[in-house]
Formats: sequence, structure tokens, C-alpha cells
Amino acid sequence: MTHKLVPRRAILLLIAAALVLPIVICVILAAGAVLSAMGDTLGLAVLQRIALAVGILWAIDLVSLLVVLALNTLADDTPSNDHEPLDS
Repeated sequence: MTHKLVPRRAILLLIAAALVLPIVICVILAAGAVLSAMGDTLGLAVLQRIALAVGILWAIDLVSLLVVLALNTLADDTPSNDHEPLDS
């Protein structure tokens, strides 16, 4: 039996965010390109800042996912048989 520190739902949420946030960034930047083509430089600047903020959230999500998966791996209470006994 293994004991996990982080619930499975939290891990699934982090994975979903890791997959969705890059798509959101692309859509925001594409909308900014459309606004730029229409001559709205202020709208482009705003959307670029929003895309930057979402990119920062994505980086935080990826680091959090890495830490959570590492914690769950370390919390696995099954003993490791990688080492041989010393008194053989």
C-alpha cells in the first residue's frame, strides 16, 4: 500500500493546466496580432502583457508539477531492494 502526499485530483489539475496554458498563450498572442493588424497598438500591448502573465503562470505550474510528482515518488512507502546486504 502506498501513501501519497498530494491527492490525485491536484496532480490532474496541474497536468491539465500544463496542457491548456500554452494554448491560451497562443490564442492571446494571435488576438494581439489581429489587433496590431487593425492598428490597435494599445490592445496589442495589453494582450502581450496578459500573455506574459499566463506564461509566468505556466512556468509556475510546471515547477509545481515537478515538485508534486517528486513528493509523491518520495512518499511511496514500498521499500526499495536496490541495495544488497553488507554482510554477505
